[in-house]
Amino acid sequence: MTLIVASLFLPYAPQFEVNATKDEAADLAESNLVKVLPENDIKLRKKRTSSVHSNIPFSANHSTTSLTDSQTSNDLKSPLPPQLGSETVTAVGTANSEENDYNKRNNSNNNNNPETMTSDQFLENLTANATAAAPPLNPGTAGTSVMNADSTVNPLGAPNRDSDEDFFANDADSIIDSIDDGSSMSNLTPFPTDNTGDPITNLTNKPVVYSAVGSSHSAGTNSTGTIITPKSRSVPDYDSAVVDVSKIKEKHEEMYNTLPSMKRTSFSNSQANKKSEVGDLLNHFPTGLPKAIDECSQTDSDEDSDLEADANELYVVPKFGGYSSLSRAKINLRHSHELFSQIPWKIVPSQKGNGAMKNAISIASAEKTIHDPVMWVGTVGIPTDEIPTDISKRITDELQQKYNSTAVITDDITFKGAYKNFCKQILWPTLHYIIPDNPNSKAFEDHSWNYYQNLNQQFADKIVETYKEGDTIWVQDYHLMLVPAMIRKKLPKAKIGFFLHVSFPSSEVFRVFAHREEILEGIIGANSVGFQNKEYARHFLQTANRLIMADVSPEELKYNGNIVSVTHIPVGIDFFTMNNELENENVRKWRQMIRRRWNGKKLIVCRDQFDAIRGIDRKMLAYERFLNENPEYIDKIVLIQICLSKYESVELERQVMVIVDRINSLSSNISASQPVVILHQEIDYPQYLALSAEADLFLISSLREGMNLTCHEFAVCSEDKNAPLLLSEFTGSASVLKEGSILINPWDTNQMAISIKRALDMTYDEKRRNWKKVMKSVINNDSDNWVSASLGCINSAWDFNEERSTVFNLSESALFADYKRTRNHLFIFKISDPPNSRTLAMLTELGSKNTVFVLSHLSKATVESLYSRVLNIGLIVENGAYVRIDGVWHNIVQHIDWIKEVVKILDDKIERLPGSYYKIADSMVRFHTENVEDTDRIAGVIGEAITHINTLYDKKGIHAHVYKNIVFVQEIGLSVKALRFIFKYYNNSSNVTKSPMKTNGGTGRNPGEIEFACITGSSSPIIEPLFKQINDKVSSGTLRVGYSIVYGDPTSTYAKEHVNGLNELFTLINAISE
Repeated sequence: MTLIVASLFLPYAPQFEVNATKDEAADLAESNLVKVLPENDIKLRKKRTSSVHSNIPFSANHSTTSLTDSQTSNDLKSPLPPQLGSETVTAVGTANSEENDYNKRNNSNNNNNPETMTSDQFLENLTANATAAAPPLNPGTAGTSVMNADSTVNPLGAPNRDSDEDFFANDADSIIDSIDDGSSMSNLTPFPTDNTGDPITNLTNKPVVYSAVGSSHSAGTNSTGTIITPKSRSVPDYDSAVVDVSKIKEKHEEMYNTLPSMKRTSFSNSQANKKSEVGDLLNHFPTGLPKAIDECSQTDSDEDSDLEADANELYVVPKFGGYSSLSRAKINLRHSHELFSQIPWKIVPSQKGNGAMKNAISIASAEKTIHDPVMWVGTVGIPTDEIPTDISKRITDELQQKYNSTAVITDDITFKGAYKNFCKQILWPTLHYIIPDNPNSKAFEDHSWNYYQNLNQQFADKIVETYKEGDTIWVQDYHLMLVPAMIRKKLPKAKIGFFLHVSFPSSEVFRVFAHREEILEGIIGANSVGFQNKEYARHFLQTANRLIMADVSPEELKYNGNIVSVTHIPVGIDFFTMNNELENENVRKWRQMIRRRWNGKKLIVCRDQFDAIRGIDRKMLAYERFLNENPEYIDKIVLIQICLSKYESVELERQVMVIVDRINSLSSNISASQPVVILHQEIDYPQYLALSAEADLFLISSLREGMNLTCHEFAVCSEDKNAPLLLSEFTGSASVLKEGSILINPWDTNQMAISIKRALDMTYDEKRRNWKKVMKSVINNDSDNWVSASLGCINSAWDFNEERSTVFNLSESALFADYKRTRNHLFIFKISDPPNSRTLAMLTELGSKNTVFVLSHLSKATVESLYSRVLNIGLIVENGAYVRIDGVWHNIVQHIDWIKEVVKILDDKIERLPGSYYKIADSMVRFHTENVEDTDRIAGVIGEAITHINTLYDKKGIHAHVYKNIVFVQEIGLSVKALRFIFKYYNNSSNVTKSPMKTNGGTGRNPGEIEFACITGSSSPIIEPLFKQINDKVSSGTLRVGYSIVYGDPTSTYAKEHVNGLNELFTLINAISE
């Protein structure tokens, strides 16, 4: 058995690398064939991490995480392909070779005398690319550098510098002593902790990668070569989901006809030039021209091309004067397949995807919390259209064989349309309460929805292809919301779980989705659905109840006969692994340097993605207010804001930087004291740990977010200082860490400012108490708990549904034997339709020898009139609200004062839905819609009515549900209460009836303690609890024999036996009672 984890991105990805000069790299970048990763981006990717959406560097081993400095041989990277270089390279690096190279590098570093780290190097690494929004420095100020005359200045007046060491180096040598420990960043390994004794160290070829998925700071890009990836095709920018190719071609032709007289050329402008250039190229290709160039030399540029082929064509218009050298011409191949067929590649840890999830599963697998092997299913994280088929096959084979990863290879347009268009521009914002307001969003949504469906279907198909009986499928996050139902359609008996790592909004927000029903039905194809906290789970249940009329309870959902478990289990971190990292020598040295650099100052540390929902602007406004109200702190405090991503909004950047500029202008000496430091990139992990450990306050001000694990990390780091945590109440972590943290409303800047002051003035004893509470929550809700609890819920939900779906045909011989060996038999028949003469006759015959009840949703008067000819029978009416025994009615229902209020709600729905009506009984209200003409509006109105009633009366025990298109509103659990009353009545000797029969109804015989009970009927929300109750009584030994018999075609039921219909059941029972 295998745990199949489906995530949008695999933990591993292929990496292509060439040993190119800067000029050659520039040529590659301009060729439009590939995307060259800039040096700054490489550094940023090596450093960047996010506790929620990227990798968390918790791992002890990094043998598979990077291309090491010693890997300069041609087996790992090479010059450009043969037509661009000199030799062919085909070797592909493996995990074992990476481990050896990594060990060699470590040994080399240990033997050499490392350079000492100066204060300037420290500041350069800690504050590289930081923004100091402040007035230009005075050239005469001691300890500062004069801004270069040609420095680029941003619109806010802050110089764009590679480093802010000129800003921070105020007599730096007197503040920070030189350290001769060899901790320069050039030699700083990601995790220099000695883990040779750790059983997790040698996991290179394990089913999952404990080491690789957590190594965000050195993952796969630590190389001196040029890393390139294929360029993906752009998604067609059309408003319609259906593209009319002929019209687009017509539009393109019109566009080109209006341009000046110019001919597009494929590689050359004329046949003569072609021959000349081909002749020159032949000197560089002794074995013949590459196919792309050869085809290009034979193509007549005057011929019109097909639009679809034209979209894949790369036309090059040489600049004036043509090519000065063959270097540009050589890489302007018409197809990049030629390039990627010969560039060496290797498998490296992927930087994309949910790092918290990948680390949690990997750690659990490594530590045997998960006993089954893990198979990952996902995309490779790079465009694949331009990678040749044979190379793609080799990549997928290696991922499968060495990394237990099954790759979903999809075309670039489908992936970008699903991920960048639907997930990032529609789905993710709406899940975080940011509703798209683009006037074209509806057409855009429909168009991208098709891509989203296609990508989910490809995932489902790949999982079905991989699945073996007994496997567990665990689908992760909002990118794959349709996958559970798609798998369920092909694998009805599969064990499927789904977990949403982001927030789930209220039904009022979720209902704006044009495809809301499809998304909900896709999710509930799983046996178990998990969320980060109780609020998100409640929103999901209410939304399903309102939009698809699912019947819900606090922990489960019933829809189309299926029961789905709904749980809330927060994702956590691994406390013990992270705690070991804090003992790292480099972390201790960084802490010393930070302590000396900001000696005597309070540090507020913040770490966020730079986007609209993180509330960075609100945070800065609150901080500004705090400083204005408490000016004594201006020169005694520093807020360090670490931004994990590039700016998504120029307007947001402007707003934040204007506020930062105002705050920093409050300082009396900006060269000596800077109240705000914004780091525009992630810092190295040891630096981050050191900053968190030295922080006097950690502040998170997200406007809406799932689990923000940076606050969990901060709590672990703050063991020495026990610093307070200010946490937005709108994050998922607030529900976990509410005991011990200071919850804030990011929209209330005044309250935030007051909370900052309170946290800074808090006594150590109070800090200690709060920190201990936070730490207990962090440990109790760690990553192991998330994995084990989630898988436990999936298994129990599947077992439960398996039990419900296992129904055997009723055995007449077994029923006869059980009936004969017991006495005092109880029969309960749920009959919804009016009885015919045969039914009445059989009930009369059966009731003369046994205790018989009829269960109905109708009123007392109606049921009595229907069964007035049957004397020896008991009645259970209005779904258990009233029970008649021996002609006497007993009230089971307790409260009916809610009916008038519910009727007022239904009056409003009747006005909005002409043709609908309701009926009021003694204990229930039924809302009917069979006469409504506008059938399209029925589901919406019924959903609103159910949500409204259940929200108002849930705590009062009143519940609304739909059965056969009728809404029933009634007290919860009446049928079970009625059954318990009947058992208590007959098993209590004081209630034994003296007379053998009564003329006005009765049980037909002197009852005693019940030994045999049989409950039967078609599956419904009323009788299913009775089936379960009988089964539980037999299991507990309080009932000798119990039969739960369902008729019809139920998809899921508590009943143990099945018959085709009520008539067949009556025939069998009547035969055994004779």
